[in-house]
Amino acid sequence: MIIKVDPEQLANTDEKITLQYLISKHLLNKPRLEKLQNYYEGKHDILYRQMLDSSKPNNKIVNNLAGFISDTIVGYFMGSPVTYSANKDEDNVYLEALTDIFDDNNEQDLNAELAKGQSVQGVDYELLYTDEEARVKMAELPAEKVIYVESDDIAETPLWAVRVYEIDDITKGGISLTDKKYYYDVYTDTDIVTYEALKQSDKVSLREIGREQHYFGEVPVIAYKNNKELLGDFEGVMTLIDAYNLAQSDTANDFEYFTDAYLTMTGVRLDTEDIRKMKENRVIGLPDKECSVDWLIKQINDTALENYKNRLRKDIHALSKTPNLSDESFSGNLTGVAISYKIWGMDQVVAMKERKFKKGLQRRIKLITNILNTTGKNWNYKDIDITFSRNMPQNLTELADMVTKLKGLVSQETLLSILPFIDDPQLEMERLDEAKPTIDLDMMGGEQIGRASCRERV
Repeated sequence: MIIKVDPEQLANTDEKITLQYLISKHLLNKPRLEKLQNYYEGKHDILYRQMLDSSKPNNKIVNNLAGFISDTIVGYFMGSPVTYSANKDEDNVYLEALTDIFDDNNEQDLNAELAKGQSVQGVDYELLYTDEEARVKMAELPAEKVIYVESDDIAETPLWAVRVYEIDDITKGGISLTDKKYYYDVYTDTDIVTYEALKQSDKVSLREIGREQHYFGEVPVIAYKNNKELLGDFEGVMTLIDAYNLAQSDTANDFEYFTDAYLTMTGVRLDTEDIRKMKENRVIGLPDKECSVDWLIKQINDTALENYKNRLRKDIHALSKTPNLSDESFSGNLTGVAISYKIWGMDQVVAMKERKFKKGLQRRIKLITNILNTTGKNWNYKDIDITFSRNMPQNLTELADMVTKLKGLVSQETLLSILPFIDDPQLEMERLDEAKPTIDLDMMGGEQIGRASCRERV
């Protein structure tokens, strides 16, 4: 949760009083965050439905479209790793130092987890800290475990971050939900202060149990906002998802009603023994032609039901701006332009995500640089460029044809960068020069027109 406060008021208020206020605000927003996480995991409201008549069928079918929406958007946004480059050649040592820290923290996987949390709950957080060997470490903190405090001005400067966590108290033995200890780590721009929650009769008080200094120069917690409103990607269509789950569950109920049809007999008197014999012999005898036998079943308007569910499904995809990948229009070998039109809405969502995520990554690099500069360096985080790549399905034949047509109009490095299976165009150029290849890039278009050197051909 992100809370706006007056910096001067924060500085002049007792730390414990401030923390108690922040905790009370956090508890009000926590149920919303937990519900969003539950929906992503497939724990939807339909699972808790109860029928007044317990004898009736009560199917509880979850179509986890919430998870589908987040996974599709995150896969498109962060499926291809973020890349970093230095503005100047002399900054390569700086970039190498950052890369070593990123590799040590499995940064690509961390980015994917941050993007997922951002998508599900509207915001996700990253904690930077140093371990016993003074190495910079990075960790993802879920939104329901963090209280984030910003200044209430245009700058929105991070002022505080509180990590909320609990630990099982194994000293008491047995199994009890109350055998937990609750802690709050408060991060400021200079210190890390740890508080323990103590329950005294019907009140909870806070006791400071630790305080240490950090050297990041700012609050070492970074907020990755999904949008300005901090809304999750499927939050706006949760009622539609509930309606779709209900429709699917009730359809299953209707078919159970159909299977459990009643046999009706008119003009016939039967006792229990007569019914047993009919079931056993599978024969029904009628005393005269005025008598009749028929099934009493519930009529199902299957066409209307399917139209209703299809309309709900279309609305969910349209309003969440995620394509329905099972749609027949996605079959076949589509051109790049056709694919772009189909995912145009999702592309706009991801473009906004990219700007917000880049802001978080820049702050990450800035905080790490503050630590690196404590060793006498004078590096500037603005000298590192951040590049995002969409994880988009590619028509390789179309791309190869484009490379052929652009031959002689753009550089070889640019041509190689067009091909999605080449991660480092500069390295690929060096490999081509070392190998002295005789394969022309024009061969990708199906025609070889020369055998000049690599740099001469493109």
